[in-house]
Amino acid sequence: MGRVKIAKKSTFIDMTAMSDVTVLLLTFFMLTSTFLSKEPATVITPPSVSTEKVQETNYVQVLVNPEGKIWLTMNNDTSSNWSNEKMRMALLDKVSEIYNEQHKNKPVNFTPEQKYAFSKLGAFGVPLSQMGEFLNLANQPEGQTKMDKWLEGDDGNPAHITGIPVTWNQNEQQPNEFQMWMKALRQTENTNLADKIKDGSGVAIKADQNTSFETIHMVMDNLQTIHMNKFTLLTALKGAEE
Repeated sequence: MGRVKIAKKSTFIDMTAMSDVTVLLLTFFMLTSTFLSKEPATVITPPSVSTEKVQETNYVQVLVNPEGKIWLTMNNDTSSNWSNEKMRMALLDKVSEIYNEQHKNKPVNFTPEQKYAFSKLGAFGVPLSQMGEFLNLANQPEGQTKMDKWLEGDDGNPAHITGIPVTWNQNEQQPNEFQMWMKALRQTENTNLADKIKDGSGVAIKADQNTSFETIHMVMDNLQTIHMNKFTLLTALKGAEE
């Protein structure tokens, strides 16, 4: 008896529904994800068993590399009243005011274009005397790349200093630039950020695990000198030892 031949039929799967789900998931993750801003220095934080999460808004991060250079990051609310752009421009005005009280012979002043460029920065950290030159790079071709290289200390110009000056002469009783920035941050009009800084959860020190204790102690001593006695240390999570 001969075999019965079964007619071949093409297989068709309607992928419309799956495509719709994929697009919806992609849109969801794009809208809800928080992108990490680029940092001037790569640090590997020391491990700890603390499970307390760092807040995503209303905090200041103090980034310290093993050489003791310092950069700052300011994160405000996502609301229009306390947006990062608005508060960063106000921060630059405030720190300029504090700086000029101490440097009346060589004050710093910033144009609206420079203030706008500062409002778009993530991490920042150059001497205030060079801040204007640094912010002018934003209007040049490949300006962001040039600014990144300056912050990383890799732009090839020995006159460009990266890191906020933190030298402090206790006998002079005058704040250094790091302390000026922290004072200006403490005086922010964003009451939510000001409250977090006051209770200590709004200031986070992020340092490499190979950074010496003397360097971290120097940063903490600078904060305590201006009566900022509460802050947190960022660490990487590790499992509890058995």
